[in-house]
This record gives sequence, C-alpha cells and structure tokens, in this order.
Amino acid sequence: MSVALLQNNQHVHDILDDRESAFHLLTWSALRYTPHSSRDDVGPHMKPYDEMDVYCNGNVKGGFRKELMIRKPLQVTFYPPALHELIDDLRVLFCERYRELTSDARKFPLGSRNPSQFYATIEAEHRERCEAMRTRSVFEYVFRQRLASGDWSGDRAAQENYIRKRKALDPPTGPCRSSKSRKSNPPTNSSQKSDGSSRK
Repeated sequence: MSVALLQNNQHVHDILDDRESAFHLLTWSALRYTPHSSRDDVGPHMKPYDEMDVYCNGNVKGGFRKELMIRKPLQVTFYPPALHELIDDLRVLFCERYRELTSDARKFPLGSRNPSQFYATIEAEHRERCEAMRTRSVFEYVFRQRLASGDWSGDRAAQENYIRKRKALDPPTGPCRSSKSRKSNPPTNSSQKSDGSSRK
C-alpha cells in the first residue's frame, strides 16, 4: 500500500497509489527472494511493511518507515546490479511525490527579491513531475531501459531470505479453545482396544 494511503485515511485512492504499491511489492519480493547484501539480517528491512500506529482517537496510521525508504538511498545492494538500479530508479521517481516543498523553498537564492515566485516555480515543477508519473510512458521507459541492460539470466532460483520465528506465526491458543477441543475430541488411551478391553 502507498505511503499516502497509510498516512491519510481521507486520501482518495488513485493511479499513483497503485504504481507505488507495485514498487513496494517489487522491493519486498527482492528483499525476500533475491540475493542482496543483507540476506543474513533481513528482518529490519521488512519492518516498514508491517508498521502500524494506533492513536488515542482510534485512528490507525502507518507508512512512516516506508516514506524513509523512499526518501533515502537504498540501504541494501541487490543482485544483479540491474535489479538494484531498477529499484533505485523507481524509488527516485516516487521520492518526488513526497518532496517537502516548504523545505526546498527555504533554499531560494540569497538576494532574491521574489521568494514567493521561487516557491511557485518549485511547486509547478513538482506538480508537473507527479502528473508525468500518472502516464504509462515514464515507468515504461525506466523498465525498458533497465531490462535492456545488465545480466537478467533466468537461472537464479528464488531463495527465502526471511524466516519469521514459528511462534509468531502459530495461532493463539487459550483455555477456552483448549477445553472445547478436549470435550469434542476426548483423548484416546493407546493402551485400550476399540472394544474397551485393556492390553496386557
């Protein structure tokens, strides 16, 4: 799910959210199943995908770690290099979506007589780039460029890099469930035959 949807439950789902979701799915799959520099310690890199914050008013939000993943250069080196470059190219594209315009506006040239015009230029540029991401051609260009370069040989078998602790995956059990199970399925004594006689 996109950062915009996770952080704002009033946000209207659009095509950019779908494309960003595809980016997160690609990155998640690469972390889980392809060779990379952090295969021995994948856990911290998977946390952004399970992040959830519940506030006192009952609102549930997330996506803050995902946003950091988008804003910062990749902390993992993926193999083959073409895969790494593809993921980073897509990350840079989505980084524009969460660009802090007010922060950039503070960087207007010293001596500028019209800082508001400088901010308007930044805002127009940002809007133009986000609109471009709504078109198919931008992503098609990135994928075609990277798929045409590098080694994409298909003989690399997927390998699970992240195995959670079994305890975390097991369904919770409680006294009610246990007692109900015992009543419906009473334990059988292996020393008894079906006719009720005991073995000697």
